[in-house]
Amino acid sequence: MIKKLFLVVLINFSFSLFAQQEKLSAENHQKHSFEEAQKALKNQNFYRAYGLFTLAQMGADVALKDKSIKKADSLKIILREKNIHEITGNWKMITTESWAMREPSDSVVGKMITIEPNQILFYELYPKAKKWNLVQTEKLIFSDKENMTSNPLFIAYSNKEVWSYYIDQISGNLISSYIGEENENGISELICGNKQLKYFKLQ
Repeated sequence: MIKKLFLVVLINFSFSLFAQQEKLSAENHQKHSFEEAQKALKNQNFYRAYGLFTLAQMGADVALKDKSIKKADSLKIILREKNIHEITGNWKMITTESWAMREPSDSVVGKMITIEPNQILFYELYPKAKKWNLVQTEKLIFSDKENMTSNPLFIAYSNKEVWSYYIDQISGNLISSYIGEENENGISELICGNKQLKYFKLQ
């Protein structure tokens, strides 16, 4: 009987100790994330700082969480303005094989987009046409829905599609990647096989 009682006490103590260690670990992780975010911010690595401040929001320290939210919100504005500045311009799509699948009478010989601070204009060029034909216009609206990577630069189209636009640092080309779709719970993201389009800048 004494052995059983001792075993029960030992088990309860072990669970209590484990819970305390888990809590301490979470608090340490929150504090560490915040401190690393501060370092990244000081080094002007804004994207890393944003991600770390987002992580620092997950913890029991309410004051640290509030500070992290304010820091992340401020960085979100900076990152979005920087992204818009980088992708603004006229971009011609690098030819894809899918164009060859269209009927000759309806073939497209070129595609381009014009990115402005508040909208994205999509154009197509048809055979013998003297000017580009505007086929689609989307407002440049960043999605505030939750996503797996806490990326603040996902752009939401009017049909709920979510795309990412960024400049490839090696080639200088504009890369447009399909991420998924917005829904009530956030963004349903594709893990692999994402459609990706490439553009070069027109002078």
